[in-house]
Order: sequence, then structure tokens, then C-alpha cells
Amino acid sequence: MPTMQIKEYLLHYTWDLAYGRFDSSVADEGVSYNHLTIVKNPYKNKWFADPFILREDNNDLHLLVEEFDFGVGRGRIAHIVIDKSTNKITCCKIILEAATHLSFPAIYEIEGKLYVHPENAASSKSIIYEYNQEQEALVNPMVLIDEPLTDAIIHRAGDLYEVVSTKNPTPNGNMLYFYRSESFFGPYTLADKVAYPSNKARMAGAFLGDVRPAQNCNGAYGRSVVFYKNNKEIKELKPSGVKYAGLHTFNTLNNTFVVDLKKYDFALLYYIKERLKGRR
Repeated sequence: MPTMQIKEYLLHYTWDLAYGRFDSSVADEGVSYNHLTIVKNPYKNKWFADPFILREDNNDLHLLVEEFDFGVGRGRIAHIVIDKSTNKITCCKIILEAATHLSFPAIYEIEGKLYVHPENAASSKSIIYEYNQEQEALVNPMVLIDEPLTDAIIHRAGDLYEVVSTKNPTPNGNMLYFYRSESFFGPYTLADKVAYPSNKARMAGAFLGDVRPAQNCNGAYGRSVVFYKNNKEIKELKPSGVKYAGLHTFNTLNNTFVVDLKKYDFALLYYIKERLKGRR
């Protein structure tokens, strides 16, 4: 096996989903990973990442996620159901599939309707969909911004709506772009851009009030999640121990938060390598 293939083999990773109880102290004090509930994935041929909470009841946690099936070879958007008594995924329904990779299905409720704004940067467009829950499908696509945005989040900025995102060709870089509009559905125009000191610009989930979750992509994709307040880093979330090497999504609904945990096939080898580099 050539050296490059060996390296790719040893550094192959997937993702585990996890959830926990959320309160306002999480952004300031972090998360105790001893109290995280790891979701059991019954599928041998797929993993799930980029979780957003659709709804929750006493029995089940419903998420929209990126589903990656090794037989398909690209991300699709799925609705999964987690049985909270067993913490196991009991249902997986693909609600959006495209010729190109889909991920990061951000959810919004506007005038009583649900909309989902997934990343599809490979199509060079940023498209939002209406979520038809009866059909379990994303319908009525609308191009919000004709650019290859990566992990975009829409939020209110004063009297305006604002799309905050990195974009190709440097999705994991240090430049964050701000597009603004008077309407949620646009038209949006580029209003500002901010260069961060390092590669911690990419969004990691929806805003928590005035706190912005971002991905730390320094050295590797999905190393950790950092929280910013007034462009000042206030907290970093990263897993401890050997099994998990990072995370890159953090989202909440009411009293629950969800994350995705980066898991190398050869976790101990990666852990030793990072310790030797002084990163763990």
C-alpha cells in the first residue's frame, strides 16, 4: 500500500452523535463529557453529523442531520429519531438528496412554517427549502445567495436578517462573511467580512443569543467548538480521553443540546500522535 494510502487509512474518521442537558452556563463553563449521552448508531454503513434539533418529547429526540452512507459517497439530509430510553436511533428517513454533497441542515420557523437551509456549497448556491412534515420532504427550493456558502446561519441583527458564513474555496479558513436583508427570504447583499487571527471562523451551529458558536479548524477539521461573544473567544468545547478527537457542531432546543463527536478508526494512534505534538 502506498504511503499516502496508508496515511489516509490510519487517519480515517467517522462521527458519533451525543446530547445533554443545556442551560445558560454551558457557553461560559463548557460541557462535562462524563454526562454526555452517546447516541447508538445501529447502521454499519453510515454515520451522522451536523445535528439540529427538530423537536423533542418525553420519549424521543428528533434531529435533522447530515447522513453519510458509504455506498452513496456523499452527504444527504435525514430525519432521525432517537429513543431516549435506549439512546438508539430507531428511524432514519432521507428528506433531501442531491447530485452533490449536502450537510448542516439549519432549521427555522417563519410565520408558522418550518424551513431548512442546508449546506450545498458543491452546487455553488445557498438554497433554502420549506419542510413538508406530512410528506417528510424538503420542497419549494429558493436560492437565498448565489454563492458557495459553507455552514451558513441566519439570525436577526437589529432590524435586519443576517446570513453569517464562510465560503469556498476556503471554508475552514479565517474569513467570515456577513450578508444582510430586510426580509428573511432576501435578497441578501454582502455587507461585511471579518478576518479572525486563526481558522476559527466557520459556523458550528445557531447563535445562542449574542454568543456565536464556531468551528476550530486549526490543524484539522472539526478539532473543537469555540464560543465567541463580541468577537472575543469565551470558551472552547473539546472532548477528553482517547476515544474522541474533536467535535464541530453544537445546537440547542429548550433544555437540550446536541453535538457530533469525531472518532478515528485508530483512536489510540491519533491520541499518541497529538500528545507527542503537545495538542492534547
